[in-house]
Amino acid sequence: MGVARISVELTAEELRQVGEVVSSGEFASSSAVLREALRFWLHEREEEAWRHGDCHMRHAFESLPDWLPHERVELLFDAADAKA
Repeated sequence: MGVARISVELTAEELRQVGEVVSSGEFASSSAVLREALRFWLHEREEEAWRHGDCHMRHAFESLPDWLPHERVELLFDAADAKA
């Protein structure tokens, strides 16, 4: 995994809040705060996609070839959902 730099513009208030979190010792740097915020946002976005059925897995199963026993796949997933 490579590392790249980007430039992010923050309001004075946002910058103050990031600085407070770093000063408190919760994060080692401003970059660490922003990386965590990005991870959280990406996770929430993925969770939202799952809730709305827009996940990659759903699209993968919708495009299964005709010769594959679709009913069997559906039953396996129904059983897994019942355990949750």
